[in-house]
Amino acid sequence: MRSLPASLERVLLFIGVAGLWAAAYLGTAAFNLSRAPRVLLWDPVWSFPFVGAFVIPYLSAYALPFIAAFAIRGRAAYRRFAAVVAGTIAFSAACFMLWPLTITRPEIGLASFSDRLLGALYAADRPTNLFPSLHVSLSFLFALAVGHARPRLRPWMIAWAALIAVSTLFTRQHYLVDVVAGVAVAWAGWGIFRKSEK
Repeated sequence: MRSLPASLERVLLFIGVAGLWAAAYLGTAAFNLSRAPRVLLWDPVWSFPFVGAFVIPYLSAYALPFIAAFAIRGRAAYRRFAAVVAGTIAFSAACFMLWPLTITRPEIGLASFSDRLLGALYAADRPTNLFPSLHVSLSFLFALAVGHARPRLRPWMIAWAALIAVSTLFTRQHYLVDVVAGVAVAWAGWGIFRKSEK
């Protein structure tokens, strides 16, 4: 039996993982609607100022999967990386159900472009599925993968992921504890990927 062309396989893996992310994220959000999520008043996020313009780096995270899909070299490497990303999504979804959280969002105007972007984000993305931050963990995983494949880009990719992580705090999308946990999950996932190379 002939195998799929490498480019088609990569596209199908990309779509499959994206579909898993959508199903897991939206499914756990719907599941948690009937529950009583907690607000973490002790988290340091409340000492961060609210800066709506950080929605732009926040949304830039959605470009990273596409960049990684082009940057990762080799069929086997992309398969292994897709498996790690899928595992990260599944683990995070389980955490979302085990510890439902919510966060209080500020009232925003619609005067500026960033205000309108953030308003659209708030409307589309309920404040659930917080711990660990899947936005942060996937951003670092994709950034690490691109940096691994293109070493000259590594510092820039890590800086980009770090900016995305910080943006979740300034836009009140996540608690600091979510961000720290998201980085830890990414680090664990990246370790699994590197071990699978040997």
